[in-house]
Amino acid sequence: MKSDKIVAIVSFICKCLDKTLRKTSLNGTLLYPKPAIYPFWHSNEFSMLMSNQNNNVVIMVSLSKDGEMLAQLLRNFGFITVRGSSSKGGDRALIEIIRYARKGYNLAFAADGPKGPYHKLKMGVVYCAQKTGLPLIPISCSAKNKITFKKSWDKTSVPLPFSKTVQIYANPIFVSKEDDMEKKLSEVEESLNKTFEFSENYYWQKDILKYLQYHPAPKILIVQPSRLGDIIFTLPALSAIKNKFPHAHISWIVDERCAEILEENPCLENIFIWDRKKINYTYYKNLKNKLRMQKFDLSIDFHGLAKSAFLVLLANAKFKIASSSTNGMKELSWIFSKEIKSPQNYHCVKRHLEVAKYLSCSDEINYPIAISDDNFKMLKEKLIKEKVNLENFVGIHPGGGWISRRWDILKFAELAEKIKQELFCDIVLVGGKEGGTSEKGLNEEIISKANVKICDMTAKLTLKELCAFLKTCKVFVANEAGPMHIATALNTPAVAILGPTNAKRTGPYKGNVKIIQHYFECQPCRNRNCPNPKCIKSIEVIEVFEAVKEKLKPFCRPCDCNQSV
Repeated sequence: MKSDKIVAIVSFICKCLDKTLRKTSLNGTLLYPKPAIYPFWHSNEFSMLMSNQNNNVVIMVSLSKDGEMLAQLLRNFGFITVRGSSSKGGDRALIEIIRYARKGYNLAFAADGPKGPYHKLKMGVVYCAQKTGLPLIPISCSAKNKITFKKSWDKTSVPLPFSKTVQIYANPIFVSKEDDMEKKLSEVEESLNKTFEFSENYYWQKDILKYLQYHPAPKILIVQPSRLGDIIFTLPALSAIKNKFPHAHISWIVDERCAEILEENPCLENIFIWDRKKINYTYYKNLKNKLRMQKFDLSIDFHGLAKSAFLVLLANAKFKIASSSTNGMKELSWIFSKEIKSPQNYHCVKRHLEVAKYLSCSDEINYPIAISDDNFKMLKEKLIKEKVNLENFVGIHPGGGWISRRWDILKFAELAEKIKQELFCDIVLVGGKEGGTSEKGLNEEIISKANVKICDMTAKLTLKELCAFLKTCKVFVANEAGPMHIATALNTPAVAILGPTNAKRTGPYKGNVKIIQHYFECQPCRNRNCPNPKCIKSIEVIEVFEAVKEKLKPFCRPCDCNQSV
C-alpha cells in the first residue's frame, strides 16, 4: 500500500510537471510510421515517460522492487509493461515482448539495462530486432533546463517546470538473419550515443556546424526559386553540402517553370513547387503549413531578393543563412537570413560555394543533373523524325531573357548557313519561353533567312530533353541564358556569345566553353532593353564560326581536309 501511495504521488507530480513543458520532436515516427523498436539510454527514462504517454508502447521493466513501482508509474501513463531485464528474467520477457511486436505494438528498451554499464548497449535489443524484423530507431529526449543526478550510475536527468524539451529520432537500422550481431550492436550503440549527444548538447547551442554533424537526419531547405541559370549556379553548392552531410534530408523550393531540372536529383529528398502566379491568402497559408510541417533545421537563401526572403519566412527554419548572390542581398532579404559574404568579383557559383565553405564543405565543382534513358530516348525519336544526323549536329539557342543579351537574328542565320555548308553539320534550333521574354518567332526568322535546312525544336523539348540534347550535340552556340549554363554544367563543347553583363560574375563558369565578348566603357550594365547594345552588335559571324570550328576539331578524322571537320 505504501508503494501505491508513492506511485500515486509521483504520478500526480509528473502529470502536473508535464502540463508545463513545451515539447517538440525531430524526425518523429514519420521517418518510419510502422511498428518499431525504440532503444534509449537509461538516463533518458524520465524524459521518455513524459514525452510518450498513451502511445501504445510496450516497455521492459526489471523484476526488482523499484522496478515494480516504475511499472505501476508507467502503466499510469499508458505504457504496457513486460517484467524482466538482462540480469533476471530476460529470456521469458523477451519472448513476451516479441509476441507484442507481432501484434503490431511499438517496443521500447532502456538499452543499457537497469544497472549499466553506462551507455553500453545490451545484445537483447538487437536480438529482438532480428527476431521480429522490426527496425531499431534510436531515440533520445532532453530538456533545455533540467536537474541531472550525476552521482547515479546512469546520470538520470529530470526536466524543470516550464522547460523546453525535445525528442530526437535517429534513422532506422534493420537487422537481418545474415547480419553480424556484434557489428550491428556497435552500429546501434554509435547511433544512440550520437543522438544522445545531439539532444543533450548541440540541439540547444547555436553552433550550426556541430548541429548538422550530430543531428541524425537534419532537414535543409534550398531557397532558389528561379531562374534556370541561377539554379544551375546553385547546384555545386548543393552537391558540396550533400557530400559533407550525406545523412541530411535536403529539399528545394523552386518556381514551377524550372522544377523539372531538379527532378530525380540524387542530392534532393523533396521538391516544393512555388507557383508565382497564385497570389492569394489560401495558397500561401497552405504553402506555409506544408513547409513548416517539415520542421526545417536550416534554410539557405541563394537568391537574395524579396520573394526568396518571403519563402524563408514561410519555412521558418531553426537556422537561416544566405549567399550574397550576384550583387549581395537586396530588397531587405538580409533581415531574414544571415548573409555569408564573399568578394564582389567572385562568380555566382563561387559565391554560393562560400556558403558551403561556411559549413566546412569542399569547394569542388560538381553539377548533379539527372538525365534518364527515357529522356535520351524521347530526344532521339524527335530528332530522327526531323531527319537530323544524330552523330553530327550543332545546337543553336538564339533567345535569352534580356533583349540586350540577344545576338542579331540575321547573324545567327548566317552562322547556321556557314556551319552547314562548310563544316557539314546539321543545325538544330532550341528555345522556349524560359528567361522572361518570349522567344517565339526568333526560330522562324532564322529559318526564313538561312539558305540551308534547319531543324526547328523550339518549344518542342522538355527541360530534361533539352539536357539530353545538350549532352548529345557536338557543339552548342548560344547567348547568355539558362541553356548555355546547362551546357557548361554538362561540359558540352560550347561557344557563348556575351553582351552587356560581367562574364566573370554571371557568365559560363569554367567548363568546355569559349566566351566571345567585346568590351566597351559602358560595361557591365544591367539595361535589359538597351536601345543600342553595341557590345553584342559588334560581334561578327566569323568570330563565332571560327570558335565553333575550333570546338569541332576533336571530332575530326585525320583524313579530313582543312576546310571540313
